[in-house]
Amino acid sequence: MDISRLRYFVVTAEERSISRAAERLHITQPPLTRHIQSLEKELGVPLFNRTSGGVELTEVGKTVLSHARAIRTQVEQATAQVRKVARGQAGRIDIGVYGSAMLDSIPKILGAYSSSHPDVEVVLHVASRGKQIESLHRGRLLIAFDRYLPDTPELHCELVCRETLWVALNRNDPLARRPEISLEDLRASPLIGEQDPCVYPTCRALFRHYDFEPRVAHKAVDMISAVAMVAGGFGSAFVPESVLNVQLPSVVYRPLHTDVECFIDLHCAYRRNEQSPLLRSLLDCIHGYHHQNPSRMSPASLA
Repeated sequence: MDISRLRYFVVTAEERSISRAAERLHITQPPLTRHIQSLEKELGVPLFNRTSGGVELTEVGKTVLSHARAIRTQVEQATAQVRKVARGQAGRIDIGVYGSAMLDSIPKILGAYSSSHPDVEVVLHVASRGKQIESLHRGRLLIAFDRYLPDTPELHCELVCRETLWVALNRNDPLARRPEISLEDLRASPLIGEQDPCVYPTCRALFRHYDFEPRVAHKAVDMISAVAMVAGGFGSAFVPESVLNVQLPSVVYRPLHTDVECFIDLHCAYRRNEQSPLLRSLLDCIHGYHHQNPSRMSPASLA
């Protein structure tokens, strides 16, 4: 059934006049009459009774009008939804996340995104870096957030933000009484590393600068687990600033004092050929967050 014919039929029914309906539709009367006759022929029933004053709906016509209005509403809603999807304002976006970045930057970005795009369904998938990259290649994820994602021919990687380095200490550690911690203070301290490292690779230049060799006593699966081990008295841990949101009774955080700056980077990655409007709209929020939280770099910073 032709949607335009239904529209002509609805307008004619509302106006109860071929001439007034034609004027409202900005067409002449003969083609409008032909459209109505074609619709009646298709349905096999008369829809109007012709009167001296215009036209009146038959009983069947009244039923068709009810359905035609419902169809028109559905078409209008579908058209509006398609346009919203095309503008990146509706649909579903699958996002890969992992680790301590979920404690600060990612919730802020996704909160801003959801506020400006309430009709987009945001689905988070917690997975390690390797699984995120595989899912990006397979199209299961539209974008992924993690530390140090690779920039490859297939994937484009962007810096989201940079965080300063802190030290997580057990409250009973004598170093916890100090307002800040230096690497020299930690030379003899047992440290907790990661099985999936995000901190130590960035700190290598810093360690070389101070001739510092970390004494890794234990390893944790991620930063949050490392803080839990600090709470248990297993040692101290280098952590990005976002981890300060993990508050455990026996853990304190102190800034790491150095004469050079060291940052822990958070990146996002997505397919280079991806044309999704949803991705573009999320990237707009990411770029806005990045500009509001500029990288605190200086000439003395370590790469």
